[in-house]
Amino acid sequence: MKVIDDFLPSYEFEKLQSFLMGEDFDWYYNDGVVFEGDGLYQFIHIFYRWEPSPTGLLWTPTSSFGCIEPYLSSFNMKKIYRIKANLNPRSVSNLKAGYHIDNVPCSTTAILYMNTCNGWTEFKKGDKVKSVANRVVIFDSTLEHSGVSCTNENRRVVINFNYDV
Repeated sequence: MKVIDDFLPSYEFEKLQSFLMGEDFDWYYNDGVVFEGDGLYQFIHIFYRWEPSPTGLLWTPTSSFGCIEPYLSSFNMKKIYRIKANLNPRSVSNLKAGYHIDNVPCSTTAILYMNTCNGWTEFKKGDKVKSVANRVVIFDSTLEHSGVSCTNENRRVVINFNYDV
């Protein structure tokens, strides 16, 4: 696992942060955080995803992919499987979503934190990575992890990258 602070140059991060945290960014309700109906909810935005189809897997950039594409060179990606933003609303206490691995057949997961708050990412092995703006944690996709909501800001926003190196 690797944690990198100030991952993107300040100007680039602030531009991306302003876009995602702005009032014009589209968020979509998701009835579950780890799985549908798990008793929690979040808002998501898909930038890029793979989908099974009768003829194999389809890799589909969404209409908003262009806004994140300039930042992809900061990662050592050979193949992208999914890029998804998550917005978890403030909660009364820090709520752990549940340990999981992302349901994507890739080798590497990265989480880029878009804002600083008292939420974090917790790994089943015991490590915790605090939500700090412009911090990224990069790890083997087989590591079980859980997002934890915040209590001191209106929302906790991250971007998940699933890819092969």
